Amino acid sequence: MVRGAANTVSEFYEDVTETVRNITPEPIDKALDVFAEKFEEGFAKTPIGVAERGATAAGELVAEKTGNEVLGQAVGFGLGLAVPGPEISRAATPVIPKGVKVPKPKPEPVAFTPPTGMVPAMAGAAPMPTASVAPSFERGGMVMKAVTSQHTEALELTGRKTGEEIVGANVEIGKQLTKRKKDIQSVESDIKYYKEALEGLDELKGDPRNLRAFVGEDPDLSRLWNRYVEKYGPDKVFAKVRKKYAEQKADADTMWSRIKSNVLPFEKEGDYSKWYASSAAKPFKQKAEKILRARGELQIKEYLQQHHLIPKGMTAAYFDKMDQLIASGKAKLDDLVLMAEVAAAKGKPTGDVKVNIEDMIPKPHNEMHMVLRSQGAEVAKSKLIKDLSKVNTVDELMEKWVREFDPDGNFTYNYETAKVWEGLDKLLKELRGS
Repeated sequence: MVRGAANTVSEFYEDVTETVRNITPEPIDKALDVFAEKFEEGFAKTPIGVAERGATAAGELVAEKTGNEVLGQAVGFGLGLAVPGPEISRAATPVIPKGVKVPKPKPEPVAFTPPTGMVPAMAGAAPMPTASVAPSFERGGMVMKAVTSQHTEALELTGRKTGEEIVGANVEIGKQLTKRKKDIQSVESDIKYYKEALEGLDELKGDPRNLRAFVGEDPDLSRLWNRYVEKYGPDKVFAKVRKKYAEQKADADTMWSRIKSNVLPFEKEGDYSKWYASSAAKPFKQKAEKILRARGELQIKEYLQQHHLIPKGMTAAYFDKMDQLIASGKAKLDDLVLMAEVAAAKGKPTGDVKVNIEDMIPKPHNEMHMVLRSQGAEVAKSKLIKDLSKVNTVDELMEKWVREFDPDGNFTYNYETAKVWEGLDKLLKELRGS
């Protein structure tokens, strides 16, 4: 019971820390955008980025040597989707014909310094054991992906068929799934790091000698500790450091939900473009804030918060379960895509797309979350993950997923409640031009 309560509090804390990010002053917010862009540029030069290029090169080489372009594309796509970094040669073995060698590109240097907290997660900590996207390799070689679901309503909604190949036939979807897999692995490493650090701090709180040794073994934790000693003094340092790490873990937990929910590729513009925390959304948000302040509906130092109309924690739990079914060989990546397409067909796409984001005033936003949770419409992510652990088949999961979009389903109720909660909808639509 205590653990369940702690999980619920943790998820509520995710929303609070997300709120803080939403009200970050504009200059800092812009700096974060620049950082994100530079990180993505740097990522392409890391060993993982190199592996991706190596996969493409391997595919081209196989096509050239065998005269089979389809096989070459399959090898390149399969390697890129399945295997990061040095695993490329080992994974390629069952697929590439004898006599064809896999190129091994050299990593390029990365002009990028990660922020505090990321180094141990990226350098040493292993990803959490929860499943993400399954490799494209099975016994006997590479198996082309195809829809396994036979759920009639899901197939009719999307116009798909059982046995249809979605991922292999769409390069952009393949790229998005590759990125999603890598991003999940990265954020799960961060979550694992912060979780273990917090557990260590709590365990050694009353043991100063071993606490000093524990802090000293972690360069990032040690650096933060020393900085906070100077800033807050030795009496407050433990509480301040622990609070900071709890915030960073909550941020990582929130990011996990967002990454899991972004299954389909974003469009460059329009309703399905990336809107959450994006530079494209800022001008509209700022204009709305200016009008609302003039009306006295928004305080000077208040900022509108971006709300996911379909709760990201809930959609993440569903997609994570499908990821687990894929990893256990009970589903294919195409089934994951089918789930996301069902949501889009229902007019309620998941993730950070424009049509799933609504700007809200902080106080009504927080009140709405409390009401939805008390009604049981917004189910805690931890509870939903536990509930879905009993699901064993693709169509059992698909049935639950489709029902969430029914007129009396939780997703529909959350969506419609958020749209009418404030009188902002008309104004925001006018500003967005939609």
